[in-house]
Amino acid sequence: MSGVRGINLALDLARMPALAHAIEKFALPTDIFEVMRIAAGAPEVCQLASQATGRPPAVLIEAARFYLQQVLLRPDADAYRVLGLPPGASRELARRHMRCLLQWLHPDVNRDWDSAYAERVLNAWREVSANISDPSNSRSHVSIGPGSKAPLECGPRRMPWIKKPQKKMKIQPQHVLMPVAKRVGIGVAAAALLVAVVIAVYAAQLG
Repeated sequence: MSGVRGINLALDLARMPALAHAIEKFALPTDIFEVMRIAAGAPEVCQLASQATGRPPAVLIEAARFYLQQVLLRPDADAYRVLGLPPGASRELARRHMRCLLQWLHPDVNRDWDSAYAERVLNAWREVSANISDPSNSRSHVSIGPGSKAPLECGPRRMPWIKKPQKKMKIQPQHVLMPVAKRVGIGVAAAALLVAVVIAVYAAQLG
């Protein structure tokens, strides 16, 4: 199983949390996506990891989540580190990682405090997605070894909890409003002139 190395690091960190400062300095394992899938509770991946490590799936899930919190979601991690992306990652790979993390962190499925990371993952996806169009802006802390396979699709395709930006109201151009104001002013002036003429005629008749 390609995820044994990553989940073993997660188990080591769970047994000795003090290793967090040392682990965060090293490149992420090549099978970081498998660790994400375990954290998301993917049954088949958890079962294979349990057979390989001899640890129950529940223990592996907790270890994977703690590992990702300490290594990917630490305060000083940039957008590429948050998503666990390799150098030159494609938009589709970034999307897979984002979706898989949200399977664990999505507020609809995670009622724990760590669901607060969901917005940070989403912001990281937006930044990486924008940078992919300009390769000179792309950077990553993950090294990928030879022969690594592209990860499988993970996570929902739609995220209805993300609010769409509201449309701004259009403001009528000033050059459209000015003729209207001028016409109203001319009408008022004409009415006043007409009243003055009527009064003058009436006064002349009385005299």
